[in-house]
Amino acid sequence: MNAIPPWGDFMSRRGGVSPSHTRAAAPSADTESQAVTRATDLTIVLSEVYGISADVHALRSGNAVVSLYHGLLAYTDGERFWWTGPRLSDSGAPVLSPELTLPAAAEQLAEHYATLRDRNLTATPPPADERMTDHAGPV
Repeated sequence: MNAIPPWGDFMSRRGGVSPSHTRAAAPSADTESQAVTRATDLTIVLSEVYGISADVHALRSGNAVVSLYHGLLAYTDGERFWWTGPRLSDSGAPVLSPELTLPAAAEQLAEHYATLRDRNLTATPPPADERMTDHAGPV
């Protein structure tokens, strides 16, 4: 098992935790394949139950990442999942959501996916003629 806490990769890339405190020895092939397998299982549930397509990518740390939507990435070490949701905490910081079970992770991620999708659908750009007048000079 990987000795880093479940949020180690995420926090170290964000500058929250020193990499020396979050990196374990190089992951074994078993650890990496376990994480990729677990991530693939998540994508199957997301697709079959919620109709959400997602991609799986192996990380050098031995963990895997599932890409669901712009700004929604879920990580796994093969045992648990974690991600940041689309909502911010009261202080304005991203909220880290950990989950141990695959069904609960899939359900919460589907809710976050719907929030992000709906947010983007309601943010319609102005008509093209209005956009063009912002950039056009006087004639």
